[in-house]
Amino acid sequence: MKYKTILFDLDGTLINSKESVIKSFKYAIGKMGFPKDPVFNPDDLIGPPILESFQKVFGYNPEEANQAYSYYRQEYNENGQMYSSVLYPGVDETISKLSQAGTLIGVATTKNQALARKIIKHLNIKIDEDSIYGTRNDGSRSDKKALINDFLSDHHIKDKSEVLMIGDTHFDIAGAHDADVDSVWVSYGFGCPDAITNNATFLIDHISELINILKIED
Repeated sequence: MKYKTILFDLDGTLINSKESVIKSFKYAIGKMGFPKDPVFNPDDLIGPPILESFQKVFGYNPEEANQAYSYYRQEYNENGQMYSSVLYPGVDETISKLSQAGTLIGVATTKNQALARKIIKHLNIKIDEDSIYGTRNDGSRSDKKALINDFLSDHHIKDKSEVLMIGDTHFDIAGAHDADVDSVWVSYGFGCPDAITNNATFLIDHISELINILKIED
């Protein structure tokens, strides 16, 4: 088996969090009081760092974005939207087969690390907590390249040809490319097909197809 380390994105790859994320953004915008009746593509809000989305999508300055982010966290964290996410079909079975094959499994997400660990625990996804990497509480380490490289460094992985990053947006694919690891673009998530031409090594329509890429026997 060529790939011995598998890194997953979270939102749009392992879990469908669209409804909870959109509700949290709408809550924050409502608390801010502007823009009035914003027009946006919900899929554009899933994948990029949240602070970045408040600035690029809604036009907030850095100070406003930080205030909006605090409202977002209030709804998502304190009011429990984070726990309304659901697993995509086949996730449990695929993770189980990867584990049985001796694969090192991790998560690299731009979601806050503590929240990502809580969500994965709540959904009973069988991934070690110490292998779940996300953005730090101060907002640092919010790009995929840094997340991937930190994971590999902490786990003493030197051969990047044995590493595979799985995700649904161009952030995942570009981050994998920048970190010099192969990647899988999943078509069922929130990203656009442009990611296929952005250096993705493989394309899958269902997470179970990973088993074929890795040549794991049932």
